[in-house]
Parts: sequence; C-alpha cells; structure tokens
Amino acid sequence: MRENRFAAWERVFAAFDGEQPVGFCTLTAKDEMPQCCAFTPFIGFVFVGEAYRGNRLSEQLIAAACAYAKALGYANIYLTSDEQGLYEKYGFVRAGAVITARGEETQLFTKGL
Repeated sequence: MRENRFAAWERVFAAFDGEQPVGFCTLTAKDEMPQCCAFTPFIGFVFVGEAYRGNRLSEQLIAAACAYAKALGYANIYLTSDEQGLYEKYGFVRAGAVITARGEETQLFTKGL
C-alpha cells in the first residue's frame, strides 16, 4: 500500500475517527494469491485497531468493498484467511484450502454479490 502498487480499479477502504485511521481493507485482483489463480477480486488486509473493535467497522469496510466490486460488474468476491467463523458472519462461504503466493496454506472464502 505504501508504494501504491494498485491497478486503476483496485482500492483501499478506510475507517477514520476524525483524522485518525482506525481500520482498513483492500480490494485487489489477487491479494496473496499467485497470478495464475483464476479467482478475482479479493478483499485483503482487513484490520481494525484494537480500541475500535466490536463496533462493526470490519463489517462496514467489507460491505463497502463488496458494493464497489459489484458496481464494477463482479458476480463474486473472495478472501483468504485462517479465521474460523468471522467471515461467515458476513455471508462468505468456505470454498476450501489454497496455497498462497508465499507458499502458505490458508482458507479460501467466497461470497456472491
């Protein structure tokens, strides 16, 4: 993110308390997946500062990313995570295990838009 290596349509969605950023997520073509991965787009780097957790900020960030992906014409959206039960609350379904571009195994989740 610091180097702004995003395609024209890729985005960072952020939550602020005044001028202080307190949470964010990204919407990118591949996130941590290898370029040969057939799935796109991916929500990645979902983070909410500890003091702001429990306020549904991650849900709002994910909803904004989903709405944007839908507006771009995507029918599905994906994310990878080792979390159990978190993303299912937001309508994601576990699609199976995948190997990331770093060679690590994680879970692939998908959601229809």
